Amino acid sequence: MGVPPGRMDEDHPARVRGVDDERATWARRAISLLLLVLAAACYLGIVVARSGPPPGGDTTPLTAVTSALADGNLRVAASAGSLPNPPGYPLLASPFVAAFPSVVGSPTWCTPAAKVHAPPAGAAHAAVPRGVIECGAAAIAVALPPWYRAQGLLGVASWLVLALGALAVLRAATADSVGRQAGLLAFLAFLPAASSAIVQLFHPQDVVSLGLALAGTAQVLRQRWILAGVLFGAAVLTKQFALLLLLPALVAAPDRRSRVNMAGGAAAVVVGGLLPFLYVDPRATLENLSGFSAGGAAAGQTVLTLAGVHGTVASAVARDAPLLFAVAACAWAMRRPGLRMDRPVNLVALALVCAGSRLVFESVVFPYYLLAASVLVFLLDLVAKRSLHWSLAWCAAAAFFVAFHPGNRVVAAFGTLALAVVVVAYGVVGLRAETAGSRDGSEPPRRSRRLT
Repeated sequence: MGVPPGRMDEDHPARVRGVDDERATWARRAISLLLLVLAAACYLGIVVARSGPPPGGDTTPLTAVTSALADGNLRVAASAGSLPNPPGYPLLASPFVAAFPSVVGSPTWCTPAAKVHAPPAGAAHAAVPRGVIECGAAAIAVALPPWYRAQGLLGVASWLVLALGALAVLRAATADSVGRQAGLLAFLAFLPAASSAIVQLFHPQDVVSLGLALAGTAQVLRQRWILAGVLFGAAVLTKQFALLLLLPALVAAPDRRSRVNMAGGAAAVVVGGLLPFLYVDPRATLENLSGFSAGGAAAGQTVLTLAGVHGTVASAVARDAPLLFAVAACAWAMRRPGLRMDRPVNLVALALVCAGSRLVFESVVFPYYLLAASVLVFLLDLVAKRSLHWSLAWCAAAAFFVAFHPGNRVVAAFGTLALAVVVVAYGVVGLRAETAGSRDGSEPPRRSRRLT
């Protein structure tokens, strides 16, 4: 049976519109990819300009665990107790180290600021340049590879996980105009905390964990509960502070079934990742997970340090107090009348409140500790589609103050506390109590609820 000519004429404009929409979608994706590549190149340039990741600091314990896993030596990896982190990042990075050992496989390296030179004949150990000592005893006899041929390049690649997770939040919030994407990627590329996470003490696990948690937040907005749980589980397995972003996501779930699916997916990933380590060395694994290994938290210019809290007690306060605060904040948000947590603005704002509280209770604040709060406060303004001047002002002030602490310890401690309280308060103000029928540009796209 043939199609009437008139019907063909009616269908033709619809087909043309469909083709045009598909072309527009591919064009937007191409632009997004180009912006991502350009921003990644800028970030790499900044890391190179800052002499790359350090050969000392936390580089050695992190890369040692990754190398042990790449070599199949689970016992050595599980027994490492000098870095109080769960094994998520080594688990993610070790396949690349095993597959490309000559390109990104070395567990130690030397940066341009710590070049290796053989000591003079008969020189004492104290006369050896500090760069040689940091690069290890083997570096005295043979030159180690530069950071970009070792695991340092994998650390730089962690920025891509962060960028993709942040872009996913923008798309899920229907705030992904080309201008906002460009602004977000430029912000992430030039954010001092993002590059400091690599070049200061080499903590790519912080960057990866935040990126995975943001990707999980995006899936919450799309109501894909199990996938969100899997991403949050990977984030928690990489760095414990991702729990501060998981709690607001659970609040955003509309019912008990959705929360169980999300929590179950997260628990399955965390337990599955930890089980081999718990079997081989349960004590070291639990100490790394709890944050009590490596002698506890370092002391710095914070109110907690001024109060005389040090060591494992400081670790307990820094790890547990933000979690308790986040639980209280989420309980308050659940009970607040008219507050719709399925709205992107509210979910990002509550995530900022919970993640920002970490800065309040820390015993020391390194520049890269500002990463989560800086990214979330900037994302909050982007998702709300408002001026970015306030979030940029806070990020600049916080980065400058933490990098150039005043000489007076009291001023430095209370100044850091004030910055932390301000960003948490900004998140609280961002929570909007509205009726169920209210609508604005930040309304999430209408989708049927899906479990995956």
